[in-house]
Amino acid sequence: MGWGFRKSIKIAPGIRINLSKSGISTSIGGKGFTYNTRGRITTSIPGTGIRYTTSLKGRKSGRRKSHGTSASTGSEYMNTDNLSKREQATQDFVYKVQSRTTNALRQYFISHGVYVEDDDIGEALKLEAFQPFLNTLAHDLALTTKAIKLAVDIGTVSLAEKEKAMLAVYEMEHKCAAAQGPRGELQTAASALMARVQAWPSAPGFVGPLFAALLGCFLMAVLSVSVGLALTGLALAYGGYKTFRFMRKKAVSSQAIKEANEWFQSKLTVEVTPRPAIRSGNDYVALKAAASATVTAAAVIYTITVYPHHDASNGNGEQAKLQFNTTAVGSNGVVPAAATATTLNIVHPVPDFSWLVGKYPSDVVNDKRFRSAFNGVSRADWKKISERLAVMNSSGIQMQDGYLVAQGCKEHECSTEQAAFAVNATSGKGVVLVKQTSNPSGNASIKIFQWPDLSVGVTPLSSWAQEVAGTDAEPSAKTASFQQTSFDCSKAHSDAEHIICSDAELASDDVQLAAIYAKAKAAADDPVAFKERTRAQWNYREQKCHERECLVRWYADQNVALAAIAETGKVAQQ
Repeated sequence: MGWGFRKSIKIAPGIRINLSKSGISTSIGGKGFTYNTRGRITTSIPGTGIRYTTSLKGRKSGRRKSHGTSASTGSEYMNTDNLSKREQATQDFVYKVQSRTTNALRQYFISHGVYVEDDDIGEALKLEAFQPFLNTLAHDLALTTKAIKLAVDIGTVSLAEKEKAMLAVYEMEHKCAAAQGPRGELQTAASALMARVQAWPSAPGFVGPLFAALLGCFLMAVLSVSVGLALTGLALAYGGYKTFRFMRKKAVSSQAIKEANEWFQSKLTVEVTPRPAIRSGNDYVALKAAASATVTAAAVIYTITVYPHHDASNGNGEQAKLQFNTTAVGSNGVVPAAATATTLNIVHPVPDFSWLVGKYPSDVVNDKRFRSAFNGVSRADWKKISERLAVMNSSGIQMQDGYLVAQGCKEHECSTEQAAFAVNATSGKGVVLVKQTSNPSGNASIKIFQWPDLSVGVTPLSSWAQEVAGTDAEPSAKTASFQQTSFDCSKAHSDAEHIICSDAELASDDVQLAAIYAKAKAAADDPVAFKERTRAQWNYREQKCHERECLVRWYADQNVALAAIAETGKVAQQ
């Protein structure tokens, strides 16, 4: 329940005028029994505190319902649904009498510098300075109250009573107008102050700029320093702009409210209703902006510290790029100069690797500090490296000619699955060689992961690479078959192509299938369908065949299918 007010004025023995938030009413009676024109009867036993109150409104008609509070007078106003024309006219009459009475009193108080709204008119009636004038209105208030009482009691008012009540209202309006003071501009000043208060700017939010700044930090870590810094800078600039604009609007509004308050105060004598004002409390915009900028700065510092992106240049002033080479090693043990390469713009820090000396590779292979020397190795390839560094001699990682060097092999497969690495202690760049055997014939391939300015030949791994390749040399009779494939083995990139290049029998099958393919392509009656079939079969081989047996079956099936197309010209999707 909210606060309320009540002012009771005695106009005759046993008769009182009641002014309250809900409107004006009259009470008739004394101790033990009181009747209120609102239809409420109160009986009590004097001296005991026991009383009983009942309302006659609920008994009059079920069609009368409370409609809430009038916006202008605060009096109760009944629902107009299901009312007869006479009841509707009576209700309108009651509302008119109450609203005009309240408005006349409010205008009187405003003209005397008393700032009051309709809901607080009862508080203004308590002011001692205005009691002599209010007493002159007692008779008129009694007439209006009588008419209202009749409307509530019997649901209608005679024309004579309406005339008396309206004459009383006219008289009150005339008296209030005649007694108005010299401060009528108070209402205009109050309206101006309300307009200034409503124009107060709303506090800006910083969630959007902060989110954009953090997104910029994320982009700095995973994509590009320049892009991330640009986004972070824009976010900070936008947040600063919002803060500056709010502070400027706030200063202008504060000055306008101050001037309106001075004008309002110059016309005011008593402030019954609180004047319009902005809601109290600090908006903390400056603090929020500072906190947002601090969080952004901390995120940028953390990103730069944890994900360093310093430019690294080679001797010619060109940016160093990490290069990944995959090379098939032939039976002669020579690593071809041509190799597939994928370059990535990855800047490489120079950490301290002295802590690696004497440790086993299997203990440090998954350490982020160790992996930073080989930043271009994929997750799948790193797993292979980890497996092939599981077993090694007791000396662990050793320093040789300025390089941290170690080699190992896969557990239970040390004769075929080996790996070695060398990390330059000065530059922090490393090279990794991984030997793996892909087929039962014993032919091996070596994958090399290196920086473009760090060749295997200048590291202690040069002799190891020659030694590993030499142990797998095959008879020269197989060398020719190995080289004769329908594609360039130096550019092999899939498991299937590596296996084919290292297996003489599969290489021969590949050459034979290429000849049959040429005949089938020339004979095909539907070139588009033939092209789609070829693409589908090639994709199947690249994606599904990761071992020799699968490739043997694939070449056998394709020989049969392409031979049939070469003979009939009919392309069948398989």
